[in-house]
Amino acid sequence: MALALTLLSSGTAAAGRPADRSAAADRGAGAGRGTAAANSRPDPALRALAEKVVAAPNPNPGAFLLARDGTRIRSGAAGVADRSAGAPMRSDLKFRAGSITKTFTATVVLQLVAEQRLRLDDTVGELLPDQVRADNALSGAPITVRQLLNHTTGLYDYIDGLIPHFRGLDQYWPRDQLIAIGLDEPRYFPTPGTRFRYSNTNYLLLDLIVERVTDRDLRTNLERRVFTPLGLRDTSYPLAQRTIDGPHTRGYTDVSFLLPDAPDATRFDITGFSPSEAGASGALVTTAADLARFYRALLQGRLLPPGLLRSMLTDTVPTTGSPAPAVGYGLGVYVYATDCGPAYGHGGTAPGYLTFALNSRDGREQLVAHTNWSPLADTGIDEDFWSAFQRGYCGGA
Repeated sequence: MALALTLLSSGTAAAGRPADRSAAADRGAGAGRGTAAANSRPDPALRALAEKVVAAPNPNPGAFLLARDGTRIRSGAAGVADRSAGAPMRSDLKFRAGSITKTFTATVVLQLVAEQRLRLDDTVGELLPDQVRADNALSGAPITVRQLLNHTTGLYDYIDGLIPHFRGLDQYWPRDQLIAIGLDEPRYFPTPGTRFRYSNTNYLLLDLIVERVTDRDLRTNLERRVFTPLGLRDTSYPLAQRTIDGPHTRGYTDVSFLLPDAPDATRFDITGFSPSEAGASGALVTTAADLARFYRALLQGRLLPPGLLRSMLTDTVPTTGSPAPAVGYGLGVYVYATDCGPAYGHGGTAPGYLTFALNSRDGREQLVAHTNWSPLADTGIDEDFWSAFQRGYCGGA
């Protein structure tokens, strides 16, 4: 049974999207702290979609959607960000982004490739010889950096093995322990590169590779290479800190299978769950405005050279076996099938949080959608969420 970090997927296409506006005007609209959320125009259609998410069968306290079409920024929210205080949901609040973290981690890895400090075809055995033992999953056919990025390693997902090690919501999970859980189980398939199987273990190994290559931890690399250059002042990568600084949504989940005696177990406040459980695969705390700014910068070529950005988005593998709308996975990026064409980005669940980030290929049309409830068990993508979120992305009501 999977704790948190259920991936959200990606897909192919249909009709095209409208053309974008002035690039210079758009750059101005994206500057400054929290600009996208602060300058967004309340939109009744997006609010109606958020209300549908809150009214869905699952007990969703609140939801918001932040949409961007060129220089036009719209938002809509419904429900509450904090059930105890009754604080209304807002699109400028911080939240745990879950597996959206993977695109950030992949960006750092590809920057190191651009700097010729790594190659996509380097093997884990070459880069992390201490991790390769005769009694673990790395002892089989060699695994490359590319295969870690696109989830074709076949390595067991440590998330699926957490329950026997669970000691409490405040438990700190050392990275080496999580990697060991992933490597002590047999591979899902013996030959890397032959098919897709999502595994958070891949990104913890990438975390370790970044640290070995740069002699700096992933947090420092994210701050120096991504957060600071893009002015993502509301984005952080906490591991030991269980609280979220500043105004934020509180996350709720069903813990009845973990803590059967917990009061109101189907709406348990799990905001303080340790982000160390996710690490490089999902520990990011951010805002909708910061996510939109990151993906816009990435897709417009401000973080990676053209060739590597193209590889990130187009060297995709079919996401066979993943729930719709997933159709392809690149190097840390999903391709989603929407009613208005392919969307690029990622989705993520963290305990109590569910988020989508959808973007057009040029980064000019965007949607960040969030609800502060998610199941701890992997139940796939809720159709009500996806229906509302993709309609917000495609401009529907």
